[in-house]
Amino acid sequence: MEFLFGILVLLIYLSIFYFGYKKDYQRNPKVFLKTIVGMPIGFICNVFGFSFLDEKIKTWTKKNKKNV
Repeated sequence: MEFLFGILVLLIYLSIFYFGYKKDYQRNPKVFLKTIVGMPIGFICNVFGFSFLDEKIKTWTKKNKKNV
């Protein structure tokens, strides 16, 4: 029963993610993926005190936004 509940929650999460961000991804896939990957990693780095990595990730994402 717990396994089915876990699968149900995962399916709901993935469907919200898919339908919620589908248009953003279609507009600009490269920037979207860098934002989706970069923001959580930057947040985790900042929480654990690795602010220099957070700054590098911010520079990495902003650099691509200027080129687009």
